[in-house]
Amino acid sequence: MKRKALLIGNSNGLSGVKIDIRNFSTFLQNELGGQWYESEIVVKMNPSRTELISTINSIKLERNDFSFVVFSGHGAYEKSTVLEINGRGEYIYETELVGIAPRQISIFDCCRQRVDEPLHKSQRVMESFKALGDTSNIRQKYDARIMQAIAQQVSLYACSIGESALDTENGGMYINNLLKSAVNVSDEYKLVGVAHEEATSATSNEAWRDKRHNQTPTATLPKCISTQQLIISINPNSNYRKFY
Repeated sequence: MKRKALLIGNSNGLSGVKIDIRNFSTFLQNELGGQWYESEIVVKMNPSRTELISTINSIKLERNDFSFVVFSGHGAYEKSTVLEINGRGEYIYETELVGIAPRQISIFDCCRQRVDEPLHKSQRVMESFKALGDTSNIRQKYDARIMQAIAQQVSLYACSIGESALDTENGGMYINNLLKSAVNVSDEYKLVGVAHEEATSATSNEAWRDKRHNQTPTATLPKCISTQQLIISINPNSNYRKFY
């Protein structure tokens, strides 16, 4: 039997995605998972749409008997499940992964909240933020972007269970790094998950480097597409980045 597994992840603001992909790869290669060869497993982490479509077409041409498809990351629902595949907001539909092989298992670990309007229209809304150059209506722009997000409960933690969080003369180490990330906005806004991911890396490195202390921030975040996620900050102009 010819087999091929395709594991796709969008780790933008979701630290657990890389773990999902690694664990599934390990499972498939285990006897319990069918003892797949490493060469039979294709991993695509944060791929471009062009790259992923090319990979899918190449696998189809192999005419495998069985395929195992896994996606972990951000998603939504618009007639079918939408899979956001990278931090640039590119996406594919689950239907584009159908029929890779005549026998196929597909797993989608992502949100499936309905999109209020077609995604191409939503993209134009996001582009309109860039066109609003003045800062006089920043509150209105911020309000509009917050209300664009789906209802959600985001929880950010300065450390993992069983750890302690460090305080410094500049304040809490995690809060300090979270704020540094929040005000470093290279685009029109900063997603809360992305800010947390950046703060987690900075905090873990700083805690170990300076104090030989293990501190690993963690979070509970929705796995929905970027336009449905909450933001932590918005960038009215380039000078705003110098705030912190």
